[in-house]
Amino acid sequence: MLDRRTFVLGAAATAALTSALTAHAAAAAPASSAADNPRKAAGVFLASDGTPLMVTEEDGQWVVVDEGGSVRITTGLAGADLVDVSRDGSTFHAVGALRGDPIATIWESTDAVTWREARRLHGVRSEFTAVGGGLAFGSVLKHERASVVRIAARRTASGWNTVPVRGLEWTDDLSATAVAATPDGWVVAAVDVSGTVLHTSRDGVTWTTRPRLDGVAVRGLASVDGRVHWVGNEMVDATPLTGVLDADRTRPAVPADAKALGVAGTRSGWLTGGRLITAEATR
Repeated sequence: MLDRRTFVLGAAATAALTSALTAHAAAAAPASSAADNPRKAAGVFLASDGTPLMVTEEDGQWVVVDEGGSVRITTGLAGADLVDVSRDGSTFHAVGALRGDPIATIWESTDAVTWREARRLHGVRSEFTAVGGGLAFGSVLKHERASVVRIAARRTASGWNTVPVRGLEWTDDLSATAVAATPDGWVVAAVDVSGTVLHTSRDGVTWTTRPRLDGVAVRGLASVDGRVHWVGNEMVDATPLTGVLDADRTRPAVPADAKALGVAGTRSGWLTGGRLITAEATR
């Protein structure tokens, strides 16, 4: 049975299930060098022309990769430990932490290649673990990278500003794995030992619990045509799954070992054999 770390964040600082999320990007390795050159991807998103892309780390360098394997080297992400990437209008957002003693950081880009630091939380060990719809979620961390206090930042005309977080019914060790804007506000997901905990908010501050998704670890959320689509892996055997909140889940047409990366428009994104693949999201 796979635990939350296996297909949400990959390696963590401790083997305990309560270890914090280091990064909830799925981890995999190219078939030719699985032991020597692991690949960690920080989410899937659409380029300005609609092409699905992922940001992934290769040999210590963050690069942008499309489904055909075309690679573009990024700038501005030196020292970054990325966890999630999303697009909001014409701007791309990446979140995670600066390496070392982690400092929660948000980066922005207009082309997904050239990045600049947009916000850093000084003076506290922390990381952001999900971003979407101009809202970033993260946690203040214990020394073993376990979440102790949830943090959130919202993008406004003046930039990224931290906001209070109220009403999230998560145990202390959970961190957000996905967040998305909806017509009514936002929806956020976190993964525990038995599935995915979900909350909704109209203002990004006060959150209300909603029916959870048992047996699946959600990696991405997206609101399409008024319905919230999700993508993830089954908890027991990591089977790829997609679905719509309050509707049925389905098995997408991807390899059985594919790890969920997120939802990009109407496409679900997956990492398999070190490659990005996408499939039509559940309708």
